[in-house]
Amino acid sequence: MSAMRGDGQMQSMSNTHGDKLVILGFPSREFGGQEFKTDEEIAEFAARKNFPGILMKLGRVTGPGASEIWKFFRKATNAKDPAWNFDGKFLVSKTGVVMLPGGDLEATIANLIEES
Repeated sequence: MSAMRGDGQMQSMSNTHGDKLVILGFPSREFGGQEFKTDEEIAEFAARKNFPGILMKLGRVTGPGASEIWKFFRKATNAKDPAWNFDGKFLVSKTGVVMLPGGDLEATIANLIEES
């Protein structure tokens, strides 16, 4: 979250799709310790950057200590641990199908919303 790479894309998609798209942010200090150290600092930064989604608590996204939702996403998609911030992206349909985005993220999301 602290680098907020892609924040413009997330904001644009949020503006385009409104309540049909929910973005979840999973802050982690696993990638060079770049994230702030507390949930409060992360939330303040995200608010200043107008993060357009729901911010989860600071936690792990890799290995056996990853949060249960990350373990579920990886198992459902056979994905590997993310190698860096913003590396791990998953899409979840309205019916609960978890998938990895392929190619053009915005087009994939638009198609998924149309199908649901």
